[in-house]
Amino acid sequence: MFETPAKKIRENLARAKAALHKGELTRSIACAIEAARDLDGAQIFGREKFEVEVHLQEYLKEFNRHPDVKSHFSAKNVHVTPYVKYKRGGEAELTRALGGLLDELEHKGRTQEQHADAQRARRKEDMLAGAQASLDARELPKAKALLRRVAEEFGREPGVLADCGQRLLQAELFYEAGEYLEQAVALDPRDSRALAGAVQAYTGAREFPKVEALYKQALQTFGMHPRTLLHMARMYLDWRKNDEAYDCARKAFELDPALDEAQAIMEQTGKRIFTR
Repeated sequence: MFETPAKKIRENLARAKAALHKGELTRSIACAIEAARDLDGAQIFGREKFEVEVHLQEYLKEFNRHPDVKSHFSAKNVHVTPYVKYKRGGEAELTRALGGLLDELEHKGRTQEQHADAQRARRKEDMLAGAQASLDARELPKAKALLRRVAEEFGREPGVLADCGQRLLQAELFYEAGEYLEQAVALDPRDSRALAGAVQAYTGAREFPKVEALYKQALQTFGMHPRTLLHMARMYLDWRKNDEAYDCARKAFELDPALDEAQAIMEQTGKRIFTR
């Protein structure tokens, strides 16, 4: 059906009132501004115009009583009510008043968000610094507890899990480091530094099945790189899986015949030797 100006205004005021009840003050004001703009100069007459104006007055009555509105104006040392008012023909003034209020609230929200972000960043850095100090002092239970809190609170932020893992790796807490770095790779499979760190950590912990899985993931993500295959062959030798070591060394040698170590691994495993 054809939407009349009055219907559109009523719908925006209904949205404004619903948002107000949910405590979504900026959304409520934005909807009320739309209603006031539409009412300004709209071709609405008689009973229909009277009903729209009643809806607008009802909304403003609730708006001026809302605790968040009271709090905002009290902070500005404004105590005379109604804070925002409307009279017939004053749609432009109402739009300006609501628009100014919306700007103030959005600026206040951005400032509060920036302050909260800064506090959050300081908290993260303080915990990381505390964890590093504990690692340096070999107070390992305290360090692990702090890093666990960092991971729980900030682990979805890029680089945080990898940072925790690298700190543990430097302290030669290999298995714990591997867990953090493996989680970092799960969040970003193309984080080559985290992937290399996880391999180093689990190699130090002699968790060969985990190292094998990481190498396979690297080959799938970054392609059949000959040096990755060579590193994998070394891992299989350390794991005493000579057949697998030979296979990886052979693939590496085929891709890059300049890899003398790949040929040496093939010789070491007692298999057929490729010549250049």
